[in-house]
Amino acid sequence: MGRKSKLGWLLGGLFLPVVALAFAVTTLLYHPQTPLPPEWNPTRPLDPKAPLTRITQWKLAGAVAEPQLCAAALERIAAPVVALPPQEQDDQCHIRNRVQLSNLATARIAPLETRCDIALRLAMWEHHGLQPAAQALLGAGISRIHHYGSYSCRTIAGSSRMSQHATANALDISGFDLTNGQKIRLRNDWQATGKTAEFLRSARNSACAWFRMVLSPDYNAAHHDHFHMDQGRWSGCR
Repeated sequence: MGRKSKLGWLLGGLFLPVVALAFAVTTLLYHPQTPLPPEWNPTRPLDPKAPLTRITQWKLAGAVAEPQLCAAALERIAAPVVALPPQEQDDQCHIRNRVQLSNLATARIAPLETRCDIALRLAMWEHHGLQPAAQALLGAGISRIHHYGSYSCRTIAGSSRMSQHATANALDISGFDLTNGQKIRLRNDWQATGKTAEFLRSARNSACAWFRMVLSPDYNAAHHDHFHMDQGRWSGCR
């Protein structure tokens, strides 16, 4: 992609959120008697369960930038949340703004220690992406999400670079249990056919709305049994 094409793509991606935000601000200033719905109101904090709008990602960015705002937003969608002291091994390995959660908006999850921003993104993915897809494609909700963890002080396999897991800036999801008793595991079901495989690909695609990098079994053999999702420098959805 050339420089002009990249610039056009960037501006196009920013245009609608900026226009939406400008519209919301204008409405507040010139028509205060016509209140905006909270999810459209830029002066209201993020409600993670609210319907998605053009400014949801903008609100999310503001929430994860401030520990107190992140904690407040996470409590609204994943309570109870246990705030933990930072875990500092060294400059390369740590968990800052550390939380533990075992509940999301609807589903349960084995106790997970991670950063607040990663936990909040996970909870919003479950609420806005996973649950609707499971209901639409499989006729049941998700009761439990299985994972391989978030924090691990290590390098990327086959590389000298530190993994995003070294700062709990990533997590690995391995499968789902449904309310009808069905168990879905990436290692067994990614290559399946029908609605189960369609659900897993929908899950991967919707995760890309909440995480910068999402890697699935389509990426390489190392990811044959899980989704890797992180907020590192690079972006991709594979």
